[in-house]
Amino acid sequence: MGRIRRYFYFWVGLAAVFTAAGATHIALAITNSVLWPVWVALAQLVVAGGCARAAVQARP
Repeated sequence: MGRIRRYFYFWVGLAAVFTAAGATHIALAITNSVLWPVWVALAQLVVAGGCARAAVQARP
């Protein structure tokens, strides 16, 4: 638990990166009319949610 609390900004940054990557994959799916980026985006958004939850627990 102590290690999670020390890395608040790390978790916030990681959540931002995975959210941006998920949004990019959704845009790719819409542009190219293919389905696989949607599944990748959903997985990345789930990871971003987990990082955001860890950041909430670690906030100073």
